[in-house]
Amino acid sequence: MNSNINFLLVSLIFLLLILYHFINHKKLENSNNRIFRLFILLGIMDILFDLVTTLLISDGEPDLTGLTLFLLTAFYILQVLVPHALFLYTWSLCETSSNTERTFYYILSLPAIIVGIMVLCNVRTGIFFFIDEGGNYIRGTFYLGMYLYAGLYVIIILISSIFRYRKLGFKNFCIVCEFLIIMGTCVSVQAVRNELLTTGLGLGLGITALYLTINNPSDYLDRLTKDFNLQSLLGWLQELYRKKRNFHVLTVTILNLRQVNMLFGMSFGNAFLCEISQKLNAILGTPYIFRVSNERFVLLTYSLQEYERVRAEIQNLFKGSLHLDEEKIQLSAVICGVVNAKNLKSSDALVAYVEYLSSLAPASLGTLMIQSDEKIMKGFQYNKDIEHFLRTAIDEDLFEIFYQPVFSIEKGTYITMEALSRLRHPSLGYVSPEIFIPIAECNGQIAQIGQLQFRRVCQFVKDHPDLMKKIEHVNFNLSPAELLRDGYSQSLIDIIQEFSLPFSFFQFEITETVATEYSETLYQLVESFTKCGIKLSLDDFGSGYANLNAVLRLPFSSIKLDRSLLNGILEDEKAVLFYQNIVTALKSMRYHVISEGVEHKEEAALLKSFGVDLIQGFYFSKPLSPEELLQLMSLD
Repeated sequence: MNSNINFLLVSLIFLLLILYHFINHKKLENSNNRIFRLFILLGIMDILFDLVTTLLISDGEPDLTGLTLFLLTAFYILQVLVPHALFLYTWSLCETSSNTERTFYYILSLPAIIVGIMVLCNVRTGIFFFIDEGGNYIRGTFYLGMYLYAGLYVIIILISSIFRYRKLGFKNFCIVCEFLIIMGTCVSVQAVRNELLTTGLGLGLGITALYLTINNPSDYLDRLTKDFNLQSLLGWLQELYRKKRNFHVLTVTILNLRQVNMLFGMSFGNAFLCEISQKLNAILGTPYIFRVSNERFVLLTYSLQEYERVRAEIQNLFKGSLHLDEEKIQLSAVICGVVNAKNLKSSDALVAYVEYLSSLAPASLGTLMIQSDEKIMKGFQYNKDIEHFLRTAIDEDLFEIFYQPVFSIEKGTYITMEALSRLRHPSLGYVSPEIFIPIAECNGQIAQIGQLQFRRVCQFVKDHPDLMKKIEHVNFNLSPAELLRDGYSQSLIDIIQEFSLPFSFFQFEITETVATEYSETLYQLVESFTKCGIKLSLDDFGSGYANLNAVLRLPFSSIKLDRSLLNGILEDEKAVLFYQNIVTALKSMRYHVISEGVEHKEEAALLKSFGVDLIQGFYFSKPLSPEELLQLMSLD
C-alpha cells in the first residue's frame, strides 16, 4: 500500500507547486483562470482526502468509524465535483454565446447533481460503501457507479468539445483530449485494480499538462514589458461582452519608436518602451493594460470618470519628453479613445474600430488625440458595410472598369490609358477605390479582385481590336498585397495568353512604396513580366520615400509623378524648380515622364515647358466608361 500512496504524494506535491506558481503569477481574473484555480484546489483536496481515507481504511480502527465515514463521504463528493469541474473548465475555454448552449450546459450538469445527491444519501443506503462494526471498509452494490460516472463525463466532455471545436480551437481541443486520455487511462486502471491508486496520479498529470499549455500565465504576458498581450486582451474582451459589462478603451500608439531604434539601437528602444509601459501603468493604477503590438498599448477603464482622468494624464505625458540614459527623447503618439465600448458588441468589432481610429491619424510625429464620436462611428460602419458587400461583389463580379486616357504632349493625342477599378453599392452608391481597395488588401481579397478586373480589361481589348491601333498600351495597377502572393504574376501572364493578346500592349504600374520596401522580393517577381515583354511603370513617385536608387534598380520604362507634387506649383517658385529638376533628372535617364493629377490649363502649359512626355488628369479627360472611351477614340 505504501508504494501506491507514493502516487498520491507525488501528485499532491505537483499540484501544490502549480497552485503556488499560478497564484503568485500576474494574470487576469477571468472566468477560465478562476475555474482553473478552483479545479486545482479540488484536485488537491481530492488527492488529500484520498490519501487520508486510504490510511484510515488500512488501519481499520473501530473507534474511528464515524470519522472514516465522514471523510469518505467528503472524498466521494470530491469525486463527483472533479469530473464536473473539468467539464466546467473545458466549457470556459470558449465563449457561450447562445441560449441553446447554456441550456445544454445545464442539462449536462444534471449527472453531477444526481450522483451528488446519491452520495449524500449513501450514509443511509450504503450503495457506494459502508463501514461495518469492525471498522472495515466494504464496497456497496453500486461501487463501480463512481467509475461509470467519471467515464460518462469523459464522454460528455469529448462530445461537447467536438461540437464546439471551432470555438475551442485545434490546440485547446488536442490538450483537452490529452487530459481525457490520461485521466481515462488512470481511472480505468484503478477500476480494474483497486489497490493501485492511479486516479490521483492521472489528475495531477492532467492538471500539470493544462498549466503548461493553456493556463501558463507567462504565455499571456508581453515578454518585454510584462504587460498583458494581445491574446489576453481578446480573451478578456470576450468575457466583458459575455457579461455585458460596460467599459472604456484608450489606445496609445508610439509614433517615434522606429526613429528611436534607428538613432540609439534596439536595446535602447526596448528600454524606452519599458519606461513608457511603467508610466502608463502608474497612470492607470490597475493591471488592465495590454501591449498588443510593437508600438501599441491598450488601456481599459470601467468608469467614465476614471476614463477622463487617464486620458488627460496620458495626453499630458505625451506632450513632454522622456529622459533615459542621459538622452532626452521627445514623446509622440496617436491616442485613441472609445467610450462605452460595450456598444460595439464584440471583441472583433472593437479591434477593427480601434484600427480604423488609428488609420485616421495623419502622418505626423506630433501627439494626436482621436476621440470616437458619432461621425467617426458612421464612417466605421460605412467601411464595415463595404467590407461585407465586397464578398458579394467578388462572387458576382460586380466591379466595373473605367479608363482614363493619357495625353501625349509630342503627338497631341491620347496614346495610352489607365484601367481603374470602380464599385457601386446598391444603396450607398459609388464607392471610392481609396476605400474598398485598402479593405480588400486587409482582408486578402485584392488578388481575386485584381484577376477579375484584369480579365475584364483583356476581354474589352479582345472585343475591340482597333483600340490597339489607337492606343500604344493599357496600364494596370498592381497592389503590394497582389505582388507578394505566390504565383500571382504568372496568373496575369496566363490571362494575357488566354485572350491571345500581345504582352507589349500591357504595362503594369507599381507604387513607389513597393519599389522601396519590397525591392528584393519585387526583383524576382518582375523578372517574369520583363521576360515576356510586359512593361513596368513606377506609380506615385514623390508621394513618400522613393529615391532614384530604387528606380534605377528596377526595369521601369516610365515614371508617373504623384499629383501631390503639383501642390502650389502655380504660386511657389520653389515648387516649380523642384518639379522641373525631377523631370530633368528622369528624362536624362531616358524614362518617359507622366504627370498625374493635372486639372488646369496653366499646369498643363507649365509641364509642357518642362519636357513632360505624358499628362494624365481631369484637364484632358476624366475616367471614362468603356462606351465613353470608344466614343472618344471614335471606335463606336
